[in-house]
Amino acid sequence: MVRTLRIPGSLPMTGGSDRFRHRNNYDPFFVTVTASAKKGYVLSYLEVSAITDAAGEVSFELVRGQTGARSMVFQLVSNRSDFLAYSYLAYGIREEEYKKVTSVSLARG
Repeated sequence: MVRTLRIPGSLPMTGGSDRFRHRNNYDPFFVTVTASAKKGYVLSYLEVSAITDAAGEVSFELVRGQTGARSMVFQLVSNRSDFLAYSYLAYGIREEEYKKVTSVSLARG
């Protein structure tokens, strides 16, 4: 289960998709992606989807970054599949707005 915190006022920043063929489906296949925010913005959350064949497995890991960072690096690891297709969309919010939202959340906490 992935927890998502959607901050009101978040806007799409960057996105992408790709499809890879995997020649030896018994070895893990790694795809690493960097999502970056536009100037003056920070990332608030990521939406990532991945597709494999019926027997395939995919795991998601956030390698670097966090909510409020200028960039996030995530990795998809596929196993037991002939292919991996993925798409992602990174959302961001103005840095000043993010600071306001987090300071209000901390004050309530």
